[in-house]
Amino acid sequence: MMDQPFPDSPVRSTDEWEARIGSQVRASRLDAGLDQISLARRADLSTSTLQSLENGRGSTLSTLVRVLRALGAEDALDALAPASAVSPIDVLRSADPAPRRRVYRPRAPRGSSGS
Repeated sequence: MMDQPFPDSPVRSTDEWEARIGSQVRASRLDAGLDQISLARRADLSTSTLQSLENGRGSTLSTLVRVLRALGAEDALDALAPASAVSPIDVLRSADPAPRRRVYRPRAPRGSSGS
C-alpha cells in the first residue's frame, strides 16, 4: 500500500478530482476574461473538448496542458512535477567510494582437519 504524499489531504475519487480541476480551469478562464470559444482557439482545441474539461467529464492530460499553457498557468504543471534541486545521479557520482576492505575467514589451526 502506498503512503499518501500529503497525509492531511482528503481522499478524493477520480470523478471528484476531474470536477475540481475543471472548476478551477473555468475560474481561471473567467478571471482572464475569456469565453470558451476564445480559450479553445488559443489552446487549439474544440469548444466541446474544453467544455468536457471544465465540466469534469473526463479529459486527457494533453488537453489540460494545452489549456493551462493557453491561460499562462504553466506553474500549475510545475507543482505536479517539481524540478529536483539536486540530481540523485549527481549525488552518487560525487560520493567518494568507501575504501574496499578485505574480509578474512578464521583459519583452522595447523595440523587439524578442516572438514
